[in-house]
Order: sequence, then structure tokens, then C-alpha cells
Amino acid sequence: MGFSVFKKKNKASGIIEHGLPVLSNQLHVIPSNYQHIGDRENQEDAFAISDLGDHHLTNNSGVLALVCDGMGGLSYGEEASRVAAKCFLKEYMPVKPNELPSVRLHRALLRSNTAVYDLAYKDGQEIELGTTIVATLICESDMYWIAAGDSRIYHHREASLIQLNRDHTYKNQLLDKVKQGIVTREEADSHPEGAYLTSFLGLSELMEIAYNSEPLKLQTGDHILLCSDGLTNTLDDEEINSYLNRAEQITAEELVKHALAKKQPYQDNITAILLTCNFDN
Repeated sequence: MGFSVFKKKNKASGIIEHGLPVLSNQLHVIPSNYQHIGDRENQEDAFAISDLGDHHLTNNSGVLALVCDGMGGLSYGEEASRVAAKCFLKEYMPVKPNELPSVRLHRALLRSNTAVYDLAYKDGQEIELGTTIVATLICESDMYWIAAGDSRIYHHREASLIQLNRDHTYKNQLLDKVKQGIVTREEADSHPEGAYLTSFLGLSELMEIAYNSEPLKLQTGDHILLCSDGLTNTLDDEEINSYLNRAEQITAEELVKHALAKKQPYQDNITAILLTCNFDN
């Protein structure tokens, strides 16, 4: 079908590792990815990358990469993230005439939201589940992205790290109210529901979607990082930036293992995809 979805639990180590080939010269992107279960019983993260060996697909549809972080008791979070990733990849591939990449991403996101929402009502029972998603589409040197939830996408260039999406959390809504003088910064920082998600796949209607309508022009040496909050709750932006500054060919595996070395108690699942740009070929 032109794509792969990766998620499994390695009982021995909790690690998923998948090596990927370098793309065709037209795309100039070197991808790496790594996933670890952390200290959790279930792996509720899923990640996916379009088929890099299908040159017809990459030349006509670009390269798509995404990370999902599922939510729900028992195995529901696992199923939600897997269904979202698989549906998104399937929906992005049919390229309609004159359809902009940003429109393709929106179409895939909305279809994926419906798929997860329907999953919550399968077998006639209502199940509480959902998943975050962050996805990027690279067409030659143009990059588009879309997100719902608190999984993140970063752009790293020349020792500067920029988070491209804003976390869809109640804390950020409170910070908006701080700017309006409605609540104090102390109230926003200490609110017990600050980490609650205000947007994710599985809602009857998505009110918050983060995206870029104009492409980000990539350059040689740029890194694009997609990750679940298991990484960003362990490493802050300064630590991530410092690590990405060390070498051009750093991998997602090295970054995740750097986070795991901190040995945080109750470490969440971690998933990272790192895309390195090289236009000098």
C-alpha cells in the first residue's frame, strides 16, 4: 500500500529500532527513527513513514512522516494511535489535481479523526480513547506540517531550535488569559488541569488544528524532529538543541538514548523521527 506503520512491544528491551534507506537524490532527506517503551506496560506511541523505496510515490506525493501518542486504558491507546497512523498514510497518498500539500494534510487529518472517533464506538460501546498526531510532508525542499495535541515538531538550523507547533493544552489557553489580564501567571502555572489536552484525534469535532499554510524552505544541514511528549517531558528545548548541535549526522536513536540516560521515574513511551536535509548531493 506504499506505507509502513511501526508499533510493537519488545518484551526484552522495550525498544523498536528501524533503519531506513537514504531517499532518492531529488529529495535529499536522510531519515532515522527510534522508539522505546520507557517504564510503561504498554507502547501507546505509533510512528509511520511513507514507503521510501517507492520512487514513484516519493516523486509524486513527497515523503510523509508522523508520530502519534495514544490515550486510553487497557490497549485502547495503542489501538487509537495505530488506527490514526494507518488511516493518515492511506488518505494522504491519493493526489488530487491541483490539491495543495497543506490541503492534503488537512484531508488526511480529518479522515483520521473520524476513524479514531468511530473506533471509540465500535461494538456498540463508548470507549474513552484518543491520540495526538504530528505529521510532516516534504516535497523536494518544501516542508508542510500539521498537528493536534502535544506531540511536537521542531526545526533545527544553525544551532537554533524552533518548535513549529503549539501544544494543545489547557495551560496554553490559561497563558492566553494571562496576556488578557484574566488570570495571573501564578494561577496558570499551578492549575491542576494545565496538562489536559484541548485537541486530539477522536473528538466529534476538531476545534484546534496547528499547521503551516506556506511551506518551510529547507536547507542543507536542517533537522526536522517529530516526537511524542515522552521525549520533551524528559529533555527541554535547550537540551535537545545542544544535542542536535553536536554533529550533522546525529540519529534519533542517539537522542532517545540521551533522554533514557536521565533515568526519570515512570518514564513515558518515547518516539522520535529525525529528518536530516542534505542538498549538496
